[in-house]
Amino acid sequence: MPRSYRSMVIVLSVAALYGLICRVLFAAPTLSDWMQIVSVAFIYIMPMSLGALVCYLGYKLDRPSRFWAFGAPPLTMLILLVGTLVVQLEAAICVAVAAPVVTSLALVGGCVMSVILLKMDRSKLPVTFAVLMPFALAPVEQLWEMPHETRTMRNTVVIHASAPDVWNQIYAVPAIDAKELPNQWIYLLGFPRPISAEIDKMGVGGRRHATFERDVSFYEVVTLWEPERKLSFTIKADPEFIPHTAFDEHIIVGGRFYDVLDGTYEIEELSKGVCVLNLSSTHRLSTRFNWYAGWWSEWVMNQIQGSILEVIRKRCEGFGSGRPVTS
Repeated sequence: MPRSYRSMVIVLSVAALYGLICRVLFAAPTLSDWMQIVSVAFIYIMPMSLGALVCYLGYKLDRPSRFWAFGAPPLTMLILLVGTLVVQLEAAICVAVAAPVVTSLALVGGCVMSVILLKMDRSKLPVTFAVLMPFALAPVEQLWEMPHETRTMRNTVVIHASAPDVWNQIYAVPAIDAKELPNQWIYLLGFPRPISAEIDKMGVGGRRHATFERDVSFYEVVTLWEPERKLSFTIKADPEFIPHTAFDEHIIVGGRFYDVLDGTYEIEELSKGVCVLNLSSTHRLSTRFNWYAGWWSEWVMNQIQGSILEVIRKRCEGFGSGRPVTS
């Protein structure tokens, strides 16, 4: 640990200032052609630069130690993440998604800077290079188009009810009481809960209007209508009409980085009075780390789709039936 709290306060203050400058500049609309928050420069390089800065300051203001090389960089990053929640600079879901990556990379930055200071170069040149690296790489990164990837996610539930009963619960969904929804982590992290789904006419071409909390709406057009068997629809989410208080700006549905394209309900009758209901959806990811963002989007959508299927099961079977859900 540092020999004085003064060293830790100075290091934390400088790191917070550096992180704030990066956050403001990378999010500035006027600089969007040069840098983006959802980028390698900000998500990968900036945490390493911050970790290197923390290690450098710790070594200079206090003394070389394992704490400044291995402990202080991720700890500082974690404190800054909590700070963004307190001042409402970031949403809880974004902090949860970013925390494992940025804290690990801050540790890497601290370790690299420790090696450089102890064995190679003790001047200000390494830390200067580290601090400026995100800003130097960001414009270069913007020269390449974001990769696009689509994924299909599927959830299943066994319902002790007839196919007609299940069908009547899926093409339109009456208002959902909050007590009907199971407790899910996504709702604790601030995701809007589903409210209802209305349809203007039966059959292909019918328009469904799905509403969620905080005035979030999705407009869906039916593309396949097979009563008591299958219902498919396209999904349109216009980010201009979704309140910015409903989702974090970086994960808004229909935005630059993420979108939901379509959905399908499929009913399979196992026996008289027992059905399997499948709900699948297709999603578009457009980031430079789809491998990681895809895992989180699957986790989120599995919880959302699973909660919707749970509501349908309860309504078909009657509340309090106690039968288990398979997903």
